[in-house]
Amino acid sequence: MSSRERRRKIQDEENLLFANPNTLDAKTADAIGFGLGELGLEIAAADSEFQPIEAVSIHEIHPNTIQPRYSIPHELTDIFDLHPNNIVDIFERWIIEVQLERGQKDYDILNFLLGSATARGEGAESDSGDTSTSGQPASTKELALMKLIDLAASIRRDGLSNPISLVKHEDRYEIETGERRWLAYHILYWKFGDGDKRLDGAIINWSRIPARVVTQVDVWRQASENNARDNLNAISRARQLALLLMDLHGWQNFRNLEACENEQSFYAQVADGSAWRIPRGQGERLLNAMGLSDASQLRQYRALLRLPGELWRKGDDEDLSEGELRKMRTALDTVTRVTVPRGKRKKDAISRLAADATQWRNKLRKEINTIDSNNRPKIRKLIEAEIRQLLRLMADIDESDAN
Repeated sequence: MSSRERRRKIQDEENLLFANPNTLDAKTADAIGFGLGELGLEIAAADSEFQPIEAVSIHEIHPNTIQPRYSIPHELTDIFDLHPNNIVDIFERWIIEVQLERGQKDYDILNFLLGSATARGEGAESDSGDTSTSGQPASTKELALMKLIDLAASIRRDGLSNPISLVKHEDRYEIETGERRWLAYHILYWKFGDGDKRLDGAIINWSRIPARVVTQVDVWRQASENNARDNLNAISRARQLALLLMDLHGWQNFRNLEACENEQSFYAQVADGSAWRIPRGQGERLLNAMGLSDASQLRQYRALLRLPGELWRKGDDEDLSEGELRKMRTALDTVTRVTVPRGKRKKDAISRLAADATQWRNKLRKEINTIDSNNRPKIRKLIEAEIRQLLRLMADIDESDAN
């Protein structure tokens, strides 16, 4: 079948979708009905050497624990496991923390997803040059959140042009590529559910995402997609380099993530260039996969694997460049001790407590009406105990500040 014939077949089937969806090929119907854009539909009808596109439940998909990009700030993954059951909790907490940073009573992401009027949009339309959400510069935490919200808004408006790729296990799927797209679908399902009607009239079920199922995670294929998108920060590039080096030297020579002290120490297993040299004949392949033009860049990204832990996390969360991290590392090496002002310690601790209390209160408000009346005295006692604990923690903050 020629490309022209395939496109005509897709258009004919798309026109028939709402008239009689039961007449469609199952996979094409899935592709249309779960948010796949026009380009993706062409891929869906392509030749047999491509894996077929399936619509997979977002709740059956789990992230790849050693993928190079971390889309969610470390502070949040310290609190919540990145599990499909926790995604809404993560976003609720994320929004609360941004709300507290801005001193706002509300931070509604729905208008961003709908493409409605927002303070950010009004700022873009004005001569002031202010494009933030409320007249003040956005923090790195807010910027990271808005990247995912903007991606979700784009998918809702235009469809998903590039399916994610998954590995099928017995009881779940694992992401090979497309974690950010998967998170964007979670946002859309959270806010719109299934049966959402887009501006173009398409009815979308956000609980299922178009995906290709591959036999195993391929770190080289993963690197190719990341390189094509060119949006990995320096720490993510260091992780990507580590994964490729581990693959070249054989995974059996390295501890898995669960056996390591933390995620950085997993990647740092190949930090020593003399012990884990690039195998002969693989240098060009590695440069190509990383999207780099000079061998010295490989050494610079490998050096990031040896950063102090706090600087590693800071560089990842704030999207710092390799050059910025190198300068910060040099500055740290010349300082014997770095102190954090007491006022900042107190402010940070109180902000975290406030976020804890706000999220806990919001959850309780949702559930309180469903509690059986016989259990309400017990719930009241639990609330009182939690309040006492929060008061003790705040007293500890005041005491430590006095010292």
